[in-house]
Amino acid sequence: MLQSATPTGKPAARRRTSRLLGLMLILVTLALALPAGASAFLPPGAGWAWLDPGTPADLHAVAFSDATHGWAVGNGGVILATTNGGATWSKQNSGTTESLSAVACADASHGWAVGGKYVPATASSTSFILATANGGVTWSTQGSGITTDLKGVAFADATHGWVVGTGGAILATTNGGATWSKQNSGTTADLTGVTFPDVTHGWAVSGTWVEDQGYTGTILATTNGGATWSTQVSGVSSDFTGVAFPDTIHGWAVTFDGAVYATTNGGANWSVKRLGSGSVHPSAVAFPDAIHGWAVGGTEDEPWGALIWATTNGGATWKVQQRGGGPEEGVSAVAFPDATHGWVVGNLGTILATSTGGKPPVTLKLSGLRSGAMKLGRRVTARGTVTPTSLAGSKVTLKVQKKKGAKWLTVKRVKRTISASGAYIWKYMPARRGAYHMRASIARTTTTAAARTTWRPFKVK
Repeated sequence: MLQSATPTGKPAARRRTSRLLGLMLILVTLALALPAGASAFLPPGAGWAWLDPGTPADLHAVAFSDATHGWAVGNGGVILATTNGGATWSKQNSGTTESLSAVACADASHGWAVGGKYVPATASSTSFILATANGGVTWSTQGSGITTDLKGVAFADATHGWVVGTGGAILATTNGGATWSKQNSGTTADLTGVTFPDVTHGWAVSGTWVEDQGYTGTILATTNGGATWSTQVSGVSSDFTGVAFPDTIHGWAVTFDGAVYATTNGGANWSVKRLGSGSVHPSAVAFPDAIHGWAVGGTEDEPWGALIWATTNGGATWKVQQRGGGPEEGVSAVAFPDATHGWVVGNLGTILATSTGGKPPVTLKLSGLRSGAMKLGRRVTARGTVTPTSLAGSKVTLKVQKKKGAKWLTVKRVKRTISASGAYIWKYMPARRGAYHMRASIARTTTTAAARTTWRPFKVK
């Protein structure tokens, strides 16, 4: 079942004025990790590359229906779309100049974006829901029927969807947004995010400022499509900033003070862990399955910083992943339609992307082959290195081909184990004279990105 990867909206009091910083680009060719043609820059050891969307607008939310089709939304009614995994982005006409807080998509054609604004003159808020059924070629306004700031949106499929907002507002639709109806959340808390892995099971989180108390947070749940909502977690002395459920039993919610709430039984019980040491401030979370997850945010010194945390064991442990170049501005939202393809968005048009689950792309080298001709009966010593060295114990496949006429025929194929230092070695003795070439490769697995060298020629006389 497709699920929105929409991050939650942030309390207005915590939104910062963007600082215009100079671009710090580290120009390294990215050959393996991103789609060809992407404007991407990746320093050594980084698993995330910066993509240039061509806009300086602050981006608040991102959603992808698959590894190629996605939207990002933000200030000034900006809607950006890509159909090639972020290699290129195009601006779509939203029909509004107001800030968009969240976005969700059911497939490559159907998408929704929500937002709202506070009107000081009347001490009231306005809200709006935008929808597209043609991949964003056109966006139309759907009537919400309420005057409150909308912060989150989720669609379980192309017809069943929910939006949440301030004052405990929850709206639901069963016809793609043609009509929306109110649901009773049972709270007046400001709901900041929502997720639905199917049409009946859903969760919403809140972050409400209470005078003289600070922020408080709750987790609400429904098992009947929102006909009734119940409180699963309450009294949290922080605001929830993100929630993700890839299925009906595994879920995670993060708070601004760095707590990670997790459940493996649909919210009947929740455990609490810290995202990292020190004071960290996650702003969104995404889990495409029960094992792999990512959170983004900042630290105490830089609350709206640019940190990306990842887990491969369901949140038992988290590690910081290295991002690429681009503006050193904050990140606010993350989306992962699967365990390898992900995007993070933030201030000043920041978009980061990975196709390796945020892991550094694999680099593979092959050397030791003599450029001149060698005599028959001697061994060819092929040496190579692989990075990262965490691939130690994996196998490198070495293939030798001999030229026969205009064709190359494979004459030998072996596998060699990568050592703890990332090195491998193979000694090969050709059986016949002629022109040869050799190549090393690593196959893609669930934990390893594919990599291969170019063909290295040698002659035997």
